[in-house]
Amino acid sequence: MTLLANRRSAILLFSLPDCLDSHRTRIVIKEKEITAEIHEVDFNNIPEEIKVISPYDLYPSLVDRELVLQNSRVIIEYLDERFPHPPLLPVDPISRAKFRLALNEIEHHWYPKYNKSYNHEVLDTKFVDEIKNYFLEITPMLKNGYFMSEDFGLVDCSLAPLLWRLKNIDYDLASNNKTLGNYSDRIFDREAFQESLTETEKELF
Repeated sequence: MTLLANRRSAILLFSLPDCLDSHRTRIVIKEKEITAEIHEVDFNNIPEEIKVISPYDLYPSLVDRELVLQNSRVIIEYLDERFPHPPLLPVDPISRAKFRLALNEIEHHWYPKYNKSYNHEVLDTKFVDEIKNYFLEITPMLKNGYFMSEDFGLVDCSLAPLLWRLKNIDYDLASNNKTLGNYSDRIFDREAFQESLTETEKELF
């Protein structure tokens, strides 16, 4: 296959241009300054050689030498272990477990709800109320700068794409929440976050 034969890096990421899971994976790659080739996939026109890598059209998909991974959560935890600096998960088991619980809620509850609720730059009002309550609940966990920490981590990587999209469609949840507002600005100002944005995501503003 041409892409694999001609690659300049051991790691390839096949990513959708406007996808929560793809976005958080790109953030992790940029935060860790991983040398990787990121290929943007047009879901309506996927080349056959990419279909061989991801036969069920699951994205993001990551290739690291002979290893192929197709689940965003698996990919970001793999990258955190494969490239341990800077660490994006806590060292102690209790904090790590709490992070994983938060990740589960984001990816299995809020990501699907956002995708289901979003329609032509409008969000279902029920979802808006629910997501507002969620961010109010986790606001105390952001008091040290990032989620339950002074350091940027995988939960922040996962919340960032959601906050970016909500702000884009004028659902700025931070307008009446100073802590959340500072948290959002802190994330959006990170060099890695800015580098993670596709042209599609940049045009959201």
